[in-house]
Amino acid sequence: SGGGGDEPFLNEVLARPEISELLGNKILQNAAVYDKNGTHAALSINDNTNLIIKGNNLIALYSLLNRYKNSAKLIYLDPPYNTKSAANTFLYNNTYNHSSWLTFMKNRLEVSKKLVKYDGFIVAAIDSNELFYLGVLMDEIFGADNRLSVLAVVHNPGGRQDEEFFPSAHENLIVFAKSKLLAKLNNLPISEEKKKQYKFQDKYGRYKLRGFRRSGNNSLKTQRPKMFYPIYINKKTHTLSLEDDGNSQKLLPIDSSGIERCWRWGSSTLMEKKEKYIEIKPKGDSFEVYVKERESDYQGEKAKSLWEKPEYTGQNATHTLKTLFGKKVFTYPKSEFVMRDLIQVCTNPNDLVIDFFMGSATTPAVAMKMHRRFIGIEQMDYINTISVPRLQKVIEGEQGGISKDVDWQGGGSFVYAELMEKNQGYLKDLQKVTTLNELDAVFQRMKKGADLDFRVDLAKFENDSERKKLSFEDQKKLLIKLLDKNQLYYNEANIDDADVRDLISDSDYQFNKSFYGKESK
Repeated sequence: SGGGGDEPFLNEVLARPEISELLGNKILQNAAVYDKNGTHAALSINDNTNLIIKGNNLIALYSLLNRYKNSAKLIYLDPPYNTKSAANTFLYNNTYNHSSWLTFMKNRLEVSKKLVKYDGFIVAAIDSNELFYLGVLMDEIFGADNRLSVLAVVHNPGGRQDEEFFPSAHENLIVFAKSKLLAKLNNLPISEEKKKQYKFQDKYGRYKLRGFRRSGNNSLKTQRPKMFYPIYINKKTHTLSLEDDGNSQKLLPIDSSGIERCWRWGSSTLMEKKEKYIEIKPKGDSFEVYVKERESDYQGEKAKSLWEKPEYTGQNATHTLKTLFGKKVFTYPKSEFVMRDLIQVCTNPNDLVIDFFMGSATTPAVAMKMHRRFIGIEQMDYINTISVPRLQKVIEGEQGGISKDVDWQGGGSFVYAELMEKNQGYLKDLQKVTTLNELDAVFQRMKKGADLDFRVDLAKFENDSERKKLSFEDQKKLLIKLLDKNQLYYNEANIDDADVRDLISDSDYQFNKSFYGKESK
């Protein structure tokens, strides 16, 4: 999802004007709204619009800057892991393994910094192979002082048994704030284990009981004298009072061992809260006073550095997708429950979440269910067979993943759009060919329609006998280098040129004017 194999300019030297054009706003095409009524053309966009973009994520991120600078509360990235195993999804040039991968990441992290809010967060998922390298890179870009933690998320409790030393049972989430001084994390949502503790219920909701006597000793009496007072319990009605009505039993803050302890609250607080928060229970010939600790008042607990829940596993994530699609459709998907807790901790309802290695669309699916706004970017073709269909199922109210936990009933919407390909189409064709004849066929089409690098003498290139002696892979690399990299996609600045305007539908033209019409923040 956005791997280095689709970034041929990674190790090329580009002049500043070329970079400016390469990373300028791109034309968006095939813009469509997906909602409960189906699909229809998108003519405009506003601050509440959810967005899915198909295309190279680096170029797409720069196209977001005009509208979304300093806007995202959370940017989450799950980049291709640069591992030494079959799980490696970063298939570039292994001669430059670390440097290529780090260049690839640096480009994206630098623009991410511009997109995230001043009180927002950047979170990167990564395994151990690039953990240290990515950590140092993020320290450099975001500032080491803004690194909040490296979380260990247990996604495979049994460990990867194909690994010789210390089979991996977890992956990492590197968490940065754009500014630690402004950052504020939320607590985690209440867990199922915690919910089970609230086993009683009344008209106010679920609760658990805690003794009203507070631990301590007689020395507390001098420190907190207002916490020592008699409580009177009516023997017939079991109601509580601070005065003796002649039919009451007097309770003092003395426990069964005879040690005097203070009550949890002062007398005025007790009388104010007794209706909703106090329960009286007979205990032998006497009574005991309890506090009702209510589930509705529970504020959750701070997220710790170790994240370990059964629902975090990769098997759980795979099962979620198999339930939606009837078969295994994606390798290494993320658990909705991991994303739920991350989004809960880092954001609030209506905040914007960006995931530019979107994959199977776990992040947008969870964001929609949690009433957050989202932008997802993915360049692989499965965006149309897995990612978008998954989000359509979310709109329809699918009950997989976190749906039941958050009482998801369906609804929501998003706009889908594609970066309008120019040389990118030829690039994709070159990457797919497997024979010299196929390679030559693409080259013949490139000569007619592609934008070629102005520094190349085409006639000399074609007649170069040495070129034809090269290996198939080296010839392919030469043709990739021949393409003008700043013309991978059509630039929005040229949308009114006659030869470009004719290629765009009226609705897409209108959508681009709306998308890029907003002034920079």
